[in-house]
Amino acid sequence: MPKHVVRLLALMAVGLALALVARWYFTPDSFYEFGHYRAASVTENASLQPVHMTSAYCEECHDDRYGEWSASSHKSVTCENCHGPGKGHPKGGKKKLPIHADTIRLCSLCHETTAGRPATQPQIALAEHAPGEQCAGCHNPHAPKISADVKLAGKVEDGRRLAAKACAECHGDAGISPNATWPSLAGMSQAYLVRITTAYKTGDQLDVAMTPLAKKLSHQDIQDVSAYYASLSCGSTGAGTGRGDVAAGQSLAKNCARCHGETGIPTIRSWPLIAGQAPGYLVNVLKAFRAGLRKDPMMATASGSLSDTDIVNLAAFYSAQQCEAAK
Repeated sequence: MPKHVVRLLALMAVGLALALVARWYFTPDSFYEFGHYRAASVTENASLQPVHMTSAYCEECHDDRYGEWSASSHKSVTCENCHGPGKGHPKGGKKKLPIHADTIRLCSLCHETTAGRPATQPQIALAEHAPGEQCAGCHNPHAPKISADVKLAGKVEDGRRLAAKACAECHGDAGISPNATWPSLAGMSQAYLVRITTAYKTGDQLDVAMTPLAKKLSHQDIQDVSAYYASLSCGSTGAGTGRGDVAAGQSLAKNCARCHGETGIPTIRSWPLIAGQAPGYLVNVLKAFRAGLRKDPMMATASGSLSDTDIVNLAAFYSAQQCEAAK
């Protein structure tokens, strides 16, 4: 073999050896640990505030949604973080942006627990936080506080007088319902009562009895009546356990504890107190959620897989629990 060919092959071999050494020396141990990038950069990248275009680009067409969003805990995040860059989006077209189907994947980009992420940015461990349940089931993507702040300005005495005229026939003089198919309101949180009564007034929730009554109430009336019932002790409804299996209901209730507490005492102030409610009422409400007659994205998901027997057992368990004031 000619000498110049030998020298060329030797030079190529030396170059290859140098390249392999350089690759070994300059490549961090964390390379490709989480994909084709340097894993040690994850912490650095997570600590950066997400920045795209300003949300002023979106406000012109989505002023109503922008108003809600910009007043929430997402006010420091631009629209493009979730919806993508605004370039090419039709100005004045009033195009409705779809909500991402896989909110678990989308929301975890910013909210999965990650070292280096700012402490002010809510973080969750995916395996421990409602595993498998879509984020949008509990969180409004534009205002993700589950217990959205409800302004409370009710006057108990005014509420007492109004309740005696408009509410006592169904819900009892002291908020303890005399009818097993209607809820007892004593001890319910004011925030929940304001939220649900307002929903009946606006038509977001429909009920043969409550809708026409709520429409006659002013917003201040709703505040006053809610303050009155929240001031009462939930006491004991004498609901009993109904005809269900309490032990079976307790097992099923583990799936409800994240929102309703282990015994029906809510973990969020704008959710209802269900401990000690009459089993007939609880059965009717769960069936209404399952059938879509009552609207709530969380309850639609939770009740959708329940059989009639499951519902009766859950009602038996919660009705047998000791209630406490949820304020």
